[in-house]
Amino acid sequence: MHLKTLTLTNFRSFTQENINLCRDISILVGENNGGKSNAIDAIRLLTSPLNGRRDLYCETTDIRFGSDGAQFEVSGQFEDLSPGQQGRFISAATDYEISGCIFGLNYDESIGSFPYRPTYWAGHLKGKPEDGCREMIRHVYLPPLRDAKRALASGNPTRIYGLIKHFLEDTDPETLAQELKRNDDVKILGRISKAVGVNLNGLTSGVRRQATSLGFSNDEKLIDIARDLRFKLADHGVEPEELKYSGHGYANLLYMATIAIELEKVDDTDLTLFLVEEPEAHLHPQLQAAVLSFLEEQAEKSRGLKSDPAAPAGHLQVIVATHSPNLSAWVRSNNLIFFRSVIPKQTHTTEGEPLGSKQEKSSKSDEASGYEAIPFTVTRRTSRCITLGELDLTDVERRKIDRYLDVTKSSLLFGGRVLLVEGISDAILLPIIAKFFIFSDDIFRLRKFRSATFAPIDGVDFEPYVKLLLTPINNIRIADKVIIITDGDKQFHNTDDIILGVDRKNRIEAVADKLGAGDLLEVVLNDYSLETELVRAGNEELLRSIYLQLHPRSEPKWNAAVSKSNDEQALAIQELFKTTRKGDFAQILADKIVDGKAVFTVPDYLKRAIEALVE
Repeated sequence: MHLKTLTLTNFRSFTQENINLCRDISILVGENNGGKSNAIDAIRLLTSPLNGRRDLYCETTDIRFGSDGAQFEVSGQFEDLSPGQQGRFISAATDYEISGCIFGLNYDESIGSFPYRPTYWAGHLKGKPEDGCREMIRHVYLPPLRDAKRALASGNPTRIYGLIKHFLEDTDPETLAQELKRNDDVKILGRISKAVGVNLNGLTSGVRRQATSLGFSNDEKLIDIARDLRFKLADHGVEPEELKYSGHGYANLLYMATIAIELEKVDDTDLTLFLVEEPEAHLHPQLQAAVLSFLEEQAEKSRGLKSDPAAPAGHLQVIVATHSPNLSAWVRSNNLIFFRSVIPKQTHTTEGEPLGSKQEKSSKSDEASGYEAIPFTVTRRTSRCITLGELDLTDVERRKIDRYLDVTKSSLLFGGRVLLVEGISDAILLPIIAKFFIFSDDIFRLRKFRSATFAPIDGVDFEPYVKLLLTPINNIRIADKVIIITDGDKQFHNTDDIILGVDRKNRIEAVADKLGAGDLLEVVLNDYSLETELVRAGNEELLRSIYLQLHPRSEPKWNAAVSKSNDEQALAIQELFKTTRKGDFAQILADKIVDGKAVFTVPDYLKRAIEALVE
């Protein structure tokens, strides 16, 4: 059993959206304010906490701002029900075959009076759920980690007290409190009490004399003791120390471990949704990998066959919201769900002045209202999402993208404007060229350029990435704009000129046109290659010095190549750089540009590409 589709209507940043989730683990990625946390909170409202302590409730602010109605609805459709689950969830069935079940909540402030409470419903007819069946689907929530040291080591007893209660089993809380009671029989406490008592006696002898003693509470509750307990932490095999001596990263992992204790009770439910927000906080990439492995193992372990088929299945489904390219790279693209905020444009005709819109009086306006009925545009942002598993990619294309994301830890899924290049040289040089030559006097356009995503694909097979970025799902795409820089690779055969890049450009543009995204793609082509174009732009002396730095004995080869003219020179230079380490070449050139000691001219095709990215 798993949550297949989460449907949000008029909820926070969502107007109307179906979010399709994965069976074991789903990774929610995308820009800030894209709606990832809102989707997590919707699940928290729809289901009950596994530990029974609800800390999130429906509020007026959950209603989408500026919407016409005073209500919102959240629903979840669940699939892969076992025969036992079909019986338990019969009142929530999606159809007569009980192929799935659905639960929802409706919050409506136009009905009843304050305080408003949500109405829970079940099944395709939205009836009342059978007693107890909704409680068989629970959640465990791991909040965004900010200061785990404070959460675990301060006087706030919530986390430790929750753990004590978790392990109480049949022990009475009062009995345990007595067992943990602190010792009053300490000499120093008696000395303090005696000294304070002398002063207190002097202060109260003229009225009603008072006596005092210093000690622990006689009726101390378990929560009072939990308030003073402290977790300690250290490397394995070393005596644990106070958390203040540990780094934030390992303290956060300790906090995660305390939350994960709740997962021990998943066997009491049919499905537990483990909701994790920003697990990467304070963690370097290796620890992020460890966290992801732990989450995947928990989900996989829960899918084992239970000895009693009629008992709760105890399945675990993990949903992670993250901004980390590392976490998104370490799962298959099928498990990624991309979120973004868009501005849908709708035109309405109304009379009078619509909310948030200014209308001018017209001589033809209605005499009663004084305003003419005119159209206006609604521009409130709304959250949309794409489940990458739904993209129309071949198996080969999907494997290629999965390998690319895994190797590069790319941020392709976190930026709306993407620049794709063939290799590392372009990726190194373009930011330097933009900063020192194109946007040197325009800080705003430079910031816009820097906020784009740069992705070297190490080859010329751009089509899978164009499909990934520009395929429309529910009328949205991952990228707003894609710029591709590729080499022309011009060749000569007898008397015919063959520019291989032209054919490549045509194929790429055909893919975008088929996706209805021709206006979102620009393919910028040179004639030969980056190094050749740099020489032809007037940088021969600069490139000569770099080439000889990498090939000290090859000056005759360089001189022979540049002594040629036109296309023959270009081909000879291109041939020289085939045996040159491209990354080293780009790094040396970048250093010379940054130092300001070299005269450098930017090739026109690079200018066009950089300008196109910020249009």
